[in-house]
Amino acid sequence: MKVEPTLAPVDDMPIEYMNKEEKRLTKRQRLLVWNAVNDPTLTFAEAAKKAGYKNPIVVGRYMRVGGPYAHVRREYERLMEEAKKKFELTHDKAVEDLYKLRDDAWAKENFTAAINAQNLLMKVGGLIIDRREVLHGKVDQMSREEVEKRLAHLIGSRVLSDKQSGSVIEAKVETDNKTPDSKGKD
Repeated sequence: MKVEPTLAPVDDMPIEYMNKEEKRLTKRQRLLVWNAVNDPTLTFAEAAKKAGYKNPIVVGRYMRVGGPYAHVRREYERLMEEAKKKFELTHDKAVEDLYKLRDDAWAKENFTAAINAQNLLMKVGGLIIDRREVLHGKVDQMSREEVEKRLAHLIGSRVLSDKQSGSVIEAKVETDNKTPDSKGKD
């Protein structure tokens, strides 16, 4: 799996990402950290090679916790934590993304996507509650009489079975269709 770098390759770590308290990092060490953070699939040795180290395997070993490059490792961990916070999924970010998706879809006249995003926003806001019931009754688990009763109920007729012959007799259920006008006409 190839991961595209987040930012274009640079000669030095951008100033906005530098830790002002960490003064011991050289330009090459900053570039090593930047390469490792920008492409998480790289090992420390590969990031060191991209940073221009002559012996990147040794530098990769130095990056271990408690090694000679422990200060470089701390800077790497600080930047990785910052990246995680930036891309962390929170309720507010999710709602903000849904608003953006809805507005972009509406602007492109993709109304189906806009309506779906709006429905998701209403669910997040609690205006729509999606209720589903899962019933576990199956016809295979019912006896013959239970199936017949259920069918009769669904069809609106009463099913009578003749147990001796095994034949089924159907009788329509009579309903009282008298209207208030027909009371005295009998």
